[in-house]
Amino acid sequence: MLEQKVNIVSHQKIAPDVFLLSFRSDYLAAKARPGQFVHLKPSGPWPLLLRRPFSINRIKGKNIFIMYRVAGRGTSILSSLPQGAELDVMGPLGNGFEIDKKYSDHLILAGGIGLAPMQFLADRLKTMKLNARLFYGCSGKKDLLPCAVPGKVIATDDGSCGYKGFVTDAFLSRINKFRTPVVYACGPWPMLKKTARICRENKIDCQVSLEAFMACGVGACQGCVVKGVKEYLTVCRQGPVFNSREIDWEQEATL
Repeated sequence: MLEQKVNIVSHQKIAPDVFLLSFRSDYLAAKARPGQFVHLKPSGPWPLLLRRPFSINRIKGKNIFIMYRVAGRGTSILSSLPQGAELDVMGPLGNGFEIDKKYSDHLILAGGIGLAPMQFLADRLKTMKLNARLFYGCSGKKDLLPCAVPGKVIATDDGSCGYKGFVTDAFLSRINKFRTPVVYACGPWPMLKKTARICRENKIDCQVSLEAFMACGVGACQGCVVKGVKEYLTVCRQGPVFNSREIDWEQEATL
């Protein structure tokens, strides 16, 4: 993990309230794994107390891409920064997805902005010549976000594109097509909870990437704990990626 100063290479709006930002970092390009995240803030005076966590969307050469939705004051400030602006970045942080070649099908389930870390994962699976497939759900066609994965299945709540209904239902309707699948999921808590249940009932290994409010990003402040089956877990240090069987899915959805 390294704290460094970088400059924004590109920054564009790609969907309503969703932005794609990139910066160059030789260190992160060499060290980061799919599912890990960075903690960042603009350099100079920062009117907020804490940095903000962002999953790594993609790495192209030495450029690191961050996809984020404007959801509060921090991301609103970030969205106003122009190309060339300086950022204070700390990372890579957390644990990423574990990729095992023993599985025949690597199934990526994403809901909404939960798609953000999945392009990096899909790219890594492609590099490893593993069979990947994306199931992506959002509210409607206007909210579709870009992700380059062959054979993707789109599900929309309003039926304006692809399967009409939840992405978990689209996944369940095709579950028997796969021989020895593994699932990687990221999205809202209800989606992850249902994904974990489907995988448990069908004896499918499943990894989930959780979101949480984070302060330090390294497990020191204990501000992002979730209830695990055996103990409380810090999302920033022990996650954000967990085996779905580690999580107590009956806890109140606060993430």
